[in-house]
Amino acid sequence: MTTLSSLQQQLIKNKLDAYIITRNNMFLGQDVLPQENKVLELSGFSGSAGNLIVFRDKSFLLVDGRYDIQARAQTQGQNIEVVCTRDSIATWLQDNIKDACKIAYDPWCHSIAEVDYWKRALDNFEFVEDKNALLGSRISKSSPEIFELKEEFAGISSDEKISYLIEFCQENRLDGYLLCECDCVSWLLNLRSDLIPYTPVLRAYALVLADGSTSLFLDDFSKLEAELDTLKGKRIGAAFNRCPRKLYSLMKERKIWVVNLNNPVADWKSTKNEVEIAGFRAAHLRDGVALCQFLYWLDNNWSSTDELGVAAKLHEIRSKGDNYYSESFATIAACGKNGAIVHYQPTQASNQNLSPDTVLLLDSGAQYFDGTTDVTRTIALGNPSSEIIKSYTQVLKSHIAVATSKFPPLTPGLALDTIARAALWRFGKDYAHGTGHGVGHFLAVHEGPQSLSLKSLAPLKKDMITSIEPGFYQEGQYGIRLENLALIKEVATDFISPMLGFEPLTLVPFDKRLIDKSLLSAEEINWLNDYHQTVYDKISPYLAAAEIAWLKSATAKI
Repeated sequence: MTTLSSLQQQLIKNKLDAYIITRNNMFLGQDVLPQENKVLELSGFSGSAGNLIVFRDKSFLLVDGRYDIQARAQTQGQNIEVVCTRDSIATWLQDNIKDACKIAYDPWCHSIAEVDYWKRALDNFEFVEDKNALLGSRISKSSPEIFELKEEFAGISSDEKISYLIEFCQENRLDGYLLCECDCVSWLLNLRSDLIPYTPVLRAYALVLADGSTSLFLDDFSKLEAELDTLKGKRIGAAFNRCPRKLYSLMKERKIWVVNLNNPVADWKSTKNEVEIAGFRAAHLRDGVALCQFLYWLDNNWSSTDELGVAAKLHEIRSKGDNYYSESFATIAACGKNGAIVHYQPTQASNQNLSPDTVLLLDSGAQYFDGTTDVTRTIALGNPSSEIIKSYTQVLKSHIAVATSKFPPLTPGLALDTIARAALWRFGKDYAHGTGHGVGHFLAVHEGPQSLSLKSLAPLKKDMITSIEPGFYQEGQYGIRLENLALIKEVATDFISPMLGFEPLTLVPFDKRLIDKSLLSAEEINWLNDYHQTVYDKISPYLAAAEIAWLKSATAKI
């Protein structure tokens, strides 16, 4: 196990000034196993996004606003300065480190595009590959169970999907395309695995040649290099923003012409086919039934349970659903002040009893063979303060502002993000995370290229699925987040055609006890009442009598 001090000693020994460490391994942007997470190993920070820059005598942990509180708590007592920033590594280095430095990095853990940008933009720094593996292995040897996702769930055969990529190669005069994104490989081949908890992707690269022959590479580097040996002089496409820098070096050594082309599979995957959409609807119906059964139970038992009890009970109910595979992420069950920690997850050390006169922030989801869910509700415990009720209603207004939006095809996600924030800015409030993310089909619960966020230029298209999840967090007191998944679909308008809008997929009531009706417009009230009527109509047939009575009250018009 590497420690911060031992790494700093290695920097001195190897005449290096600093080392850049990300959570990545060779599968960039994919979840990693805890034993592979070098940021966690060195700093104790367990969040899903963060970069550690270690100098000889100091270290900086760069996190975004979701993890500011968590990072400070988990690194307390160490010689690590937590920096809450939206800046990239390059921008932060340029603005904050004035002395010339020799900085090491692992070429498997950074993309071609990222490293090339460093070298172009930061000419006062020297970036060198860590050829001595100072941090040890970044890949855990494992034997995952690999299984096929049946076509009845996938909707399209892997042969048909591969034919799309063959056509793409022909159009771009390529001899093949190298896919480095695990979720794209999994979607293309209709394969999944059990390696990563909550995320059933097959962790692999795939090389698809123009004749349709396909090679898979899990963690066998010798097999990968042997395959590359056969491609001398060939034109191979790859996405430079997702392909490791080390792979580029291996291909150039073999005189392979590497062509930078965005991965088309990412776009194909993000636009759901008819079978996938039907599966999402069916999965959300089952998920809505489970959540409503849970909320009925919670209303009658919250005073005698704790955060871990909430997560366990929800899992117990949800896992009985048809086609259930696993949770889609570890449940966030955060009472009171813990709700202000955006991605808080209860542990034995942090677990607390549910307490009265506050709220429970509950963010959870499931992987079903026919779809993936992700839903957040903030729930009243006892009699929350008028301040909490006001904040909840304001976040609800933000949610409805996006849910009722109409926009032209190819509108970038940042436009919808701004609509959500504008509804809160008028009250002097904001939140330090995106408004929404794409969702994979029995894949990663967070999927690109689309997102509703301040930096997202990715265009929104018909049949994409995204979350809508504005929030507000009062440090040390409470947190509020309201999240539905929604399908982007065509909507009618009097003028521009076509226009796009959202169809809610999530079927779970909002907590009316936390709504100040006087703060809502007539249009907002109508949307809420219509949504609640839909929830009641679709969910009530699957509930017991007492649960139906609860749901009827929870969805009654305001």
